[in-house]
Amino acid sequence: MLGPKFYQQQLDELGIDGMEIDVSTINKAMQTLNDLEEYEDILKKMRHNIRVDIRNIRKEYLLILKELNPSPEDKKKESARKVQKRIKKKKGILKKRDAKIKSYEIMENMVDNYLTQIDDARIYIRNSIETRVG
Repeated sequence: MLGPKFYQQQLDELGIDGMEIDVSTINKAMQTLNDLEEYEDILKKMRHNIRVDIRNIRKEYLLILKELNPSPEDKKKESARKVQKRIKKKKGILKKRDAKIKSYEIMENMVDNYLTQIDDARIYIRNSIETRVG
């Protein structure tokens, strides 16, 4: 797992935030389309990696929660106080998991937002080219 900070750094290095869409000539518009395709490929790979990381976090915490489950024999002997302690511990673990996943989900939403913007820009550029070509 790479971590949300790594993904944020990748987004910053990508430089998609300050990208200007230049459609002053057909050549520039076509170059911009090519640049957008490259960005899109990178963002899709990044989104895939983020989703894999989220899945791995869920698996990791699932194993931790499984370890907390007592065997059927122990379950019968368990007092109400011990059951409450175990439930409280599980809730704490779930909170930790959700907090960890939340930062990844924020990064995934940012990537999705950029992909949507790329789609919108692509439509704008193609319309601009069609208008010039006729």
